Amino acid sequence: MNRIAKFSLLLVLLMSCTRKSDITSLELTASPVISRENRVALVVDPYIALRDKPGDDGITIAHARRGDVFLVEGKRFEQTAGTRVLWIDLGAGWVRESSLQFYSSEARACAAGDMLMKGTETDDSSSGVGP
Repeated sequence: MNRIAKFSLLLVLLMSCTRKSDITSLELTASPVISRENRVALVVDPYIALRDKPGDDGITIAHARRGDVFLVEGKRFEQTAGTRVLWIDLGAGWVRESSLQFYSSEARACAAGDMLMKGTETDDSSSGVGP
């Protein structure tokens, strides 16, 4: 039994001495704890590019506009210019977290989107522009 204890101790010491690397990318998988809240995203920027992968080097594969609602498929941190940026997978592509607002249900996101769009509409009759 003493040999097993010594071997286990030696194994633990060797494994703890391995070189540690910096985390440059961290993908958060869907789980009940993560996906229970904030699983629906509302686009708040006027126009966004959805990319094929997280990061500024991703290729634009689709676009979305203010008021569009998406289910969040995943989240991932990426290192960009020395800063960690959270990217959100909307199923149709990846976008920076800062372009979105998050809600616990699609109904709440749609209601917030309606309010957002009402606030950005302009009254053409007051500007002298007719139909």
